[in-house]
Amino acid sequence: MMKSLEDSKAIRLKIMDFLSRREHSSKEIFKKLLPRVESQELLEEEIEKLQIDGLLSDERFAESYFQSRKNRGYGPLRIRNELKQRGIGDQIFYPLSNEVEWSEFALEVLKKKVSGNLPTETKDILKLKRFLNYRGFDFQDINRAFQIIKSE
Repeated sequence: MMKSLEDSKAIRLKIMDFLSRREHSSKEIFKKLLPRVESQELLEEEIEKLQIDGLLSDERFAESYFQSRKNRGYGPLRIRNELKQRGIGDQIFYPLSNEVEWSEFALEVLKKKVSGNLPTETKDILKLKRFLNYRGFDFQDINRAFQIIKSE
């Protein structure tokens, strides 16, 4: 049986505990703590207070998450979808995404995947294109990456 969080101080401390480990979106915090609180209103109030205090920021969370996923080789479609599931809207995602040249990034991921040995058979090329699409790159960026790698 999990300990129930009854007062605003206990709720705030628990949220701060989560935030001390990594950035969270307000939706993540809400989902994690909802089953553990006596009052949903108290939880919503504490989340709001922490946002006002600047300790809980969806923008900061989105930036951190975006960079982390991008660094692991994921494309914009996948990152956007994952952020959406965490309560982050397009108004936060698109400014982050617009700073990246995704076709060049798809090319980097492609080069890492093939280790300099680009396959020539159509089925192997399609397999690589599916891999990049699964990683969250759109077909325009994937095709551009293949054009660039062929011309190198």
